[in-house]
Amino acid sequence: MKSLRKQGIIIFIAFALVLSACGGTDTADETTDTTAAAVETLDSPAVTTAVAVKTGVGVTEEPCPAAYAALGAQVPTGADPAKGCIYLGLLNDYTGPFAAAGPALEGAQRAFWLYVNQTGGIGNYSVAIVDGYDTQYNPAKMIEGYAAQKDQVAALAMSLGTVQTQFILDEMDKDNMITAPMSWWSGWSYKSGDKGLGIEFGSSYCAQGMNIVDWGVENLPVPIKTIGFIGYAGDYAADYLAGVKAAAATNGITIAWEYVPSIAEFDVAAAVGLMATQAVDAVYMSTSPTQTSQISGGAAQLGIVPLTFMAAPAYNEAFVAEGSPIAALFTSGAFYTAAWVDPYEADTPGHAAMRATWSDALGQTSGSAYVVAGWSSQYHLKGVLDAALKGKDLTRAGIRRAAANVNVDSEGMMPIRTLGQDKAETSTSITTPDGTVASGSRLVKSNYSGPTAASHDWSGPCS
Repeated sequence: MKSLRKQGIIIFIAFALVLSACGGTDTADETTDTTAAAVETLDSPAVTTAVAVKTGVGVTEEPCPAAYAALGAQVPTGADPAKGCIYLGLLNDYTGPFAAAGPALEGAQRAFWLYVNQTGGIGNYSVAIVDGYDTQYNPAKMIEGYAAQKDQVAALAMSLGTVQTQFILDEMDKDNMITAPMSWWSGWSYKSGDKGLGIEFGSSYCAQGMNIVDWGVENLPVPIKTIGFIGYAGDYAADYLAGVKAAAATNGITIAWEYVPSIAEFDVAAAVGLMATQAVDAVYMSTSPTQTSQISGGAAQLGIVPLTFMAAPAYNEAFVAEGSPIAALFTSGAFYTAAWVDPYEADTPGHAAMRATWSDALGQTSGSAYVVAGWSSQYHLKGVLDAALKGKDLTRAGIRRAAANVNVDSEGMMPIRTLGQDKAETSTSITTPDGTVASGSRLVKSNYSGPTAASHDWSGPCS
């Protein structure tokens, strides 16, 4: 498209020729616009005055595919065949420690964009997630997956894991690639931690750790004086542990022991041994679901069932499914989970849209935390794409710029927040296992934020 300035020059020349032909003067005052063009940085607001929408890698004028293989079937994209397509990448875990979570996370993300596409899309574009890459929850595999997808997509719908996503941040920075990390590391809320590339959603592991300690002290009849901690070193355990430690200090609680080896060196028997030989009032876990069930089940066989407070990724609704050998243990009243959002059954427009798409349109029966995580993770990414479209720039640089200053909404699932402001969200949902509901979790307290989070210095990441 010609610029207005070029069009003005052409009109002026034509007008001068007409004057010359009619015997008019061959001189005239030419006004030149000397106003400097506005220069936007990656920290500028998303709104610009551009006319046409700029596009780049991962955005096509051709329509999105009609479906992708997921959930053991062909999941429709709901794409409008008359619109172009915005492609998103997917770095998942299908065979590693979070393999049980991978399909539900992906399925719910695809369901979210089906919902968006069927309700208008992103302007003249529908959105599709490309085939997922199995990173095996391995940083080296994450690099492989990113390299395989980066030339196909405008952004990443998901990069699973804290350390795993950190491993590719430098490459993402070079490519202006944003992601919705499937991780609640506190650093995603700060440019010092994520270079402005992580589209965070919900409260961090750190805030959740603080809040689950404070809530337990305030609400449970059993005194909590000594605690133990079990998690993976160099993984999300560091952030959760930082929050637990802060709240322990607030409440005068003694941390009797910590078991935080690397994933490769993690020994279930060693964790159970600590619980057996150094009894505590409560244990805080940031493990995988497999380790959670093995540790808690092993300790219970020895007659040891302390209060157990799990980070959200440590729990799986399969624990309390009909026929589960550990269902009675996990519904005994000793187990609680801290999460970034209320469970599947919650009464918000976002939860209702999720259920209508996931259960009614796709016929899925699980309402696990992984389903809620997958769906809720995409709301803020959608908000960024909407802002980039409003700014007429769907290049990766334009999308990144939009993420630097935009209000994002999740239809009530999470508080409205402004991205790019180096501010942390602290509200936490407290749940307890319940086999009578699809999520396997009954909401105990919504939007809880305790005294430790209220007094904490949130000027930077916890870990």
